[in-house]
Amino acid sequence: MFIFTALTLSAHAAPATAQKAFLWRPFLAPFHAVVLHFPIGFLTMVCVLELYRMWRPSAALKPVAKLTLWLSLLSGILTAAFGILRATDGGYEVREVESHRWTGIAVVVATVLSLAVQRFAFRDESRRMLKLAYRGLLATTLVLVVIAGHVGGNLTHGSKYLTENAPTFVRKLLGEKSAETADAASPANLDEKQRFFVERVQPIFEKKCAKCHGKEKQKGDYRLDDPVVALKGGESEKVAIKPGDPLGSEFVRLILLPPDDDDVMPPKGKEALTGEEVLTIIRWIQKGAPFATGSPAAAGGSGQ
Repeated sequence: MFIFTALTLSAHAAPATAQKAFLWRPFLAPFHAVVLHFPIGFLTMVCVLELYRMWRPSAALKPVAKLTLWLSLLSGILTAAFGILRATDGGYEVREVESHRWTGIAVVVATVLSLAVQRFAFRDESRRMLKLAYRGLLATTLVLVVIAGHVGGNLTHGSKYLTENAPTFVRKLLGEKSAETADAASPANLDEKQRFFVERVQPIFEKKCAKCHGKEKQKGDYRLDDPVVALKGGESEKVAIKPGDPLGSEFVRLILLPPDDDDVMPPKGKEALTGEEVLTIIRWIQKGAPFATGSPAAAGGSGQ
């Protein structure tokens, strides 16, 4: 009896042990967001030191500039490594990820070149061309850092995160459509259910959901800007939105979870849906979950 019980416990314990196996990649990948600030800071400091040396040459600042640029390189390599791990999680627009990846690698390469030229420029500062080449490389590296940071910000926050609250004239200069222009471009023959989506539901999705489940980023392979995927669901393979049946929709289950639940949507740290917004989404699903464009749900589903 004892042997049978021990074997039974062992059989149940084995899967539990396998499930608890530690995975390094998911643990290390989020540190990309932490270490990425170091190469930016170190490189900026080197540029400031060089600007000061242009105004007041100082041999004592050379070792500081060397050390700071080395720290920029080492932290840049670490940032790139964590970034590659982060990219393997998926959930991002592929073209944007590739752009961020290669600009990040370009920063590391440019930093290596800056270090190489710095060595010769510092050895003999009478060689004007070497000094100009070194400072030109530093400026180029700083520009690449800004570009890489901007593309990374777009991946995390969306392409409009810098301009969404900008004055109207700034957004017009950047070619962004105003709310009035967007409304004017909407189809004039929307039915009552589609108008409910455009006027009441779509603004909620854009404000609370699109940054993680939109065109540029799709956490869990789920996106709300594509009606087919929005209804079907992502990697969980559960029906996300079941037209006419809010209680049978995984989307509704997730937004109704307690705020401290690990699966709640929007996740902890993001702006939560209000009670009115939740009721609006439920009402929209009851109406058949119609979108404003031709989609399986746009035909009206089993609306009420």
